[in-house]
Amino acid sequence: MISGESSVLSFNNRFETLVVSPDNLFQMIRKQKPGQVSFEQSEQSYARRELLHVEKVAIASKRVKFADDAAYKEKVKGFLHKLIAEEMAEHVTFTGDIFSKTLNLNDALSPLLDTLSVRAASISKIEPHVCDVPWLHDDLLQTVNTPTFRRKDARGKVIVVESLRTALSFLGIENLRLLIPSLILKRAMPQVTDPYPLFKQKMSQYGIGTGVTSMHLSTFNTINSTQSYTLGMLSYLGRCAIVRLYFRLFNKVQRHLLEECVRNQEQRRHDALVSITPSIEHIISLQDIYADTLSADIIEHMLFKRLFIAGAMRDVASGNPAQDRSLAKTLIQARLYTKVRMMHQVRATEVDEIKPMIKRQCFPVGALEKLKPIDVFTLPLTRTDNNT
Repeated sequence: MISGESSVLSFNNRFETLVVSPDNLFQMIRKQKPGQVSFEQSEQSYARRELLHVEKVAIASKRVKFADDAAYKEKVKGFLHKLIAEEMAEHVTFTGDIFSKTLNLNDALSPLLDTLSVRAASISKIEPHVCDVPWLHDDLLQTVNTPTFRRKDARGKVIVVESLRTALSFLGIENLRLLIPSLILKRAMPQVTDPYPLFKQKMSQYGIGTGVTSMHLSTFNTINSTQSYTLGMLSYLGRCAIVRLYFRLFNKVQRHLLEECVRNQEQRRHDALVSITPSIEHIISLQDIYADTLSADIIEHMLFKRLFIAGAMRDVASGNPAQDRSLAKTLIQARLYTKVRMMHQVRATEVDEIKPMIKRQCFPVGALEKLKPIDVFTLPLTRTDNNT
């Protein structure tokens, strides 16, 4: 077993691979998915025979050519990602554009989240802010008409909610405090992640898990649960932005280089470029460099007046030691716990590996026992019959 910092790095690298591509994680840890047969096992089912000398020579020649082609492809791939990294470094400096154009969010969300964060929040105070966010208006109407919140009249007929005021009242303040940050995160999620179809699903699982875990840990750390939950959710905005930008820049730069190859008649380079797909390693690296800092920039850009989470996000992004029972410490603990739960689901970690990491984060007494039976990957929404 690897211990100390190396163990943490190994765990984090495996987790980040899980988020991007579970299939690649299984390859990394050499585990087989159900029903999968390894190459060695399948080879045993065929009759063995000795290769003729001429076949051995041909195979050796092919191996040399393959190695040469692979080395050339890696060189081209490195150059492509060098250009992507340069453009990424420039894009992340424009926080306003990231917020509005990359994540498709708007400034009306700030007063809405501010209003939700105070005890005196009411439907009448929330409604005008929701009206300023058309996509959120539509999402909340869609949510209130789902089976979870659907209501029936005295004759048993389903009531279709079409009014925003009615929708907000049916949902209730406590549910809105959970729903609205989650819908913001959903809005920010990348829509296209080919060739990694499960990327968005795993990103969502990690974001929701962090938010819900933060909310539960807040009771042990004696901090505001709404602030803790909202920080857990919004701390993921930087990651969403980096992933969106990466896939956009990958397509842009690859297309530019291919056009250059056609003009210059560089067939070999063209063939290499066509075969290159988005890189897990580079996605993880860019997230590691920029995601948390960008989240802190975005939260500061939102200029909250009552939701005091910007300082905690900046502390986490800066790697500053977090004080016990602080918002920053709660976020760090929630992230680790969520990672452990996700890795445990796919049996990609062992108790002996995670115990030291859990111990280093000094979880509050009793917190882990309380979290164990909770489904942290599902919003704890409740059906309410009271209009607020």
